[in-house]
Amino acid sequence: MLQKILLVSVVLTLFCTVQTTAQDDVRLQAILLDSTLTKNANAIVRSEEVTIEIKSVNSVVVKTKRIVTVLNKYGDGYADSYEGYSPSTKIRKLEAIVYDSFGKEIKKYKKKDFKDRSVSDGISLMNDNRIKYFEYTPLNYPYTLAFESEVESLSTAFIKHWRPILAYRLSIEESKYKILNSSKISIRYRETNFDDYPVETNKTNLETLYSISNIPARLPEAYSPSLNDMTPMVKVALNEFSLEGVKGTATDWKSFGKWQYDKLISGRDKLPPETTEKINKLVADAKTKKEKAKLIYEYVQDKTRYISVQLGIGGWEPFLASDVDRLGYGDCKALTNYTKSLLDSQNITSYYTIVYADERRDVDSEFASMQGNHVILNIPDEGEDLWLECTSQTTPFNFIGDFTDNRNVLVVKPEGGEIKRTKKYEPEENILHTKATVNLEVDRSMSATIKRVSQGLEYDWNYSIQFKTPKDQKLYYKEFLGHINNLEVGKIKLNDNKDDIKFTEDVEISCVSYAKKVGSRLLISPNLFSQDQINLPKYDSRQTPLVISRGYVNTDEYIINLPDGYATGNLPEKKSIETVFGRYSYELEKIDDKQLKFRRFLKIVDGTFPKEKYEEYRKFRSQIKKIDKSRIALKQQ
Repeated sequence: MLQKILLVSVVLTLFCTVQTTAQDDVRLQAILLDSTLTKNANAIVRSEEVTIEIKSVNSVVVKTKRIVTVLNKYGDGYADSYEGYSPSTKIRKLEAIVYDSFGKEIKKYKKKDFKDRSVSDGISLMNDNRIKYFEYTPLNYPYTLAFESEVESLSTAFIKHWRPILAYRLSIEESKYKILNSSKISIRYRETNFDDYPVETNKTNLETLYSISNIPARLPEAYSPSLNDMTPMVKVALNEFSLEGVKGTATDWKSFGKWQYDKLISGRDKLPPETTEKINKLVADAKTKKEKAKLIYEYVQDKTRYISVQLGIGGWEPFLASDVDRLGYGDCKALTNYTKSLLDSQNITSYYTIVYADERRDVDSEFASMQGNHVILNIPDEGEDLWLECTSQTTPFNFIGDFTDNRNVLVVKPEGGEIKRTKKYEPEENILHTKATVNLEVDRSMSATIKRVSQGLEYDWNYSIQFKTPKDQKLYYKEFLGHINNLEVGKIKLNDNKDDIKFTEDVEISCVSYAKKVGSRLLISPNLFSQDQINLPKYDSRQTPLVISRGYVNTDEYIINLPDGYATGNLPEKKSIETVFGRYSYELEKIDDKQLKFRRFLKIVDGTFPKEKYEEYRKFRSQIKKIDKSRIALKQQ
């Protein structure tokens, strides 16, 4: 009986081995692909298995096995295979094999064949993080890449998330994510966007498994939510963890922020006495806390410059304030800590604040863990929150622009962490006002003086023009007014009022052939400088909500001097459009026989709207574009 059991066991084991091998062999071939997975796809993840072993509070091992079939040149990036390492992260295993469409091996890479370089962003002064990677230039498509790695890290503050759908035009045949917890450390999970996907979950005391299969490629859609907000994700965090040997315990943002303050920030704020004395003199005549903070912020801008430094407890600990004071440079952590230290010297309370910068993304208020990619400074001031971007030498005081606006951030206080939201710039704050005087001539030429005044986010989107060379400034205006043929740009005068956060552009332009002659008439487009260029795609079946991330108000007012010997006929009636997305108006007024006044108003409202509203928004923008380009006829008298 025992022999029979052993024989059956061996047969079953061999059968399972053959099945697994056969399945992998099929996945190494690209000639037998499911059409539902190839549709709209540049690449297909044939199989992916990520196994994370939590061995102890200061040891986590991540094993990755992945097979990807690349269908065309746009899918090459999905086959990129690399692993990062540092003094606390070791690569134990690393290999890759490239196969042709029939599953025949083309090239094999062992660990020694992988290239090695620093993880540099081009501006880092120091960085002890490195990656091993390989480069493969395909001769034919499709091809398949099999990748396998094993990495051990002494830091358990970061646990790799599960994001099976990493990009658009990427299909998933199978993806698995497994957590093995022999350490029995308490683990927190945050599962999002599972409802619309066939995610399977299996949890036991020592093992958690997530899997998903047969997911067709998604196509990108204009004005859609972030892919992260629509596709499955699992975040994982340990209640007891280690960051480069610095141990911590946290279950919520208050305790997590307390650990960050005590272990990463506290005690790094000492300043030389002579610097404190200098700051005392600097703010001596300032009457309010806000005035003092502004002077200190501008002092930091004049004294320091931004250089990335990815050292110090995994790149999370700021340089000493005294070092920044001496050296005159630092990264976002160092410059924010330095500014905070200078404010502390004047008894002005401020808080080191962690944020996701650039693309708008929230620190997850419901899941305390290592998050964020940037640091800014928060100053509470009589019920108002002031926000300082300490890495910029040009940004005005208390202006963060679209780099860190309107998102959840972690404010790190001595008593613990607190989630706050940065400033939201309302549409009425984001103003671009254009005034112009336009002279039209009989020979069809045009000359004009233009004054544009930007405020709010419009300031953020325009003020960097001043840092271009004179040649590039002229090229900028030629591109901006690209609908005007043969445009020449004359004098340019720019004024950056940082106190009022207002940017003014005075520009002179000319054109030898603005008007179009048709018989004895001249055809002109009265809207010379603010023609809407947006051209939104039409979808037969929109899949995602409409997201307008930021609102704004644009106003235009031109005086148009008509050519000698020409007059207008009947002017078109005022055109107005009002929708849930905003409001638009276009108006021409006859001042006298020689002059016209043109007025335009456009307000766009930010928000998230049902997918059914997208077509309405597309038509709204299409109508604006059509009206903006409309012409009138000038008749010869």
